[in-house]
Amino acid sequence: MPRHFRNIIYYSEDWTVMEGALLKATRKLHKAQGLEDSDRLARRVMTLFNEGLRDAEIIARAAANQEMLIGKVASLRSSARYPNA
Repeated sequence: MPRHFRNIIYYSEDWTVMEGALLKATRKLHKAQGLEDSDRLARRVMTLFNEGLRDAEIIARAAANQEMLIGKVASLRSSARYPNA
């Protein structure tokens, strides 16, 4: 069955790990997150948890690193000069 159709049940301990990871990831990014960025970061934390990671520090580090990469790619795209544009 495709992953996005699977029902996932989280226990209170799972939510505690994901919440801790989200808070740590937000601190690691050292910036105020907008609503869209916070939502994306939360989904990233949940995805990493669903992939089997259970250590809040490792999840936070991975999520923050992925968000920084997304920011760099977006910055490069917006500053790129396209010929004939």
